[in-house]
Amino acid sequence: MDRRALLVLDLGVKLGAVALALYPLLDPSASHFQGKAMGARAAVYPWAVVIIPAAWWFAGRPRPYPYVADMALVLPFAFDAAGNVFGWFALTGFDALPHAFGWLSLAIGFGLAVVPLVDRRWLAFLLVAGFGATIDILWEIGEFLLQRSGSSGLQLTYENTIQDLALSLLGATIGALVVVSLGWPKPGTPRRLFGWSEGLEIASQG
Repeated sequence: MDRRALLVLDLGVKLGAVALALYPLLDPSASHFQGKAMGARAAVYPWAVVIIPAAWWFAGRPRPYPYVADMALVLPFAFDAAGNVFGWFALTGFDALPHAFGWLSLAIGFGLAVVPLVDRRWLAFLLVAGFGATIDILWEIGEFLLQRSGSSGLQLTYENTIQDLALSLLGATIGALVVVSLGWPKPGTPRRLFGWSEGLEIASQG
């Protein structure tokens, strides 16, 4: 797939993620939005679309732009938001998918950023899987605090939390395996985030 097609696909994923995250604000009283902290999701999820572009810009707009990692970072938020908008969470067993798929995708996005900095696959695997585990623990702590605040409507159980932790760890582990096998940098890749070369401004002066 050429870079123009990747750009179009990336923009489509981002637009969909933002639209799905904000849609519940149009009808917050809908029954399938109750107890889901949709206001918090609408406030947080859209920011996912600017994380990698901001890092790329402040790094001096280096080549290549990490389209795959950018989409991998945004897809979990789009998938979770879609599940709420379309009522998929009412389906038996669906609640497992956002954690398994979401953390697989997050691990891939993070892994593609950091593996050029690591020279051993086993170390990269542990780093990426550990990142996924840490993010999910923080996520579960955040959900717990939102529930305790009484302002979110979240209704979590111990069983739900343990299931989410296990599935997220599984997803992150699979994502780490994907990165250290299919996503391992080619020889000669610069030892920088995403394997970035010099910034466009610097390269144009050479």
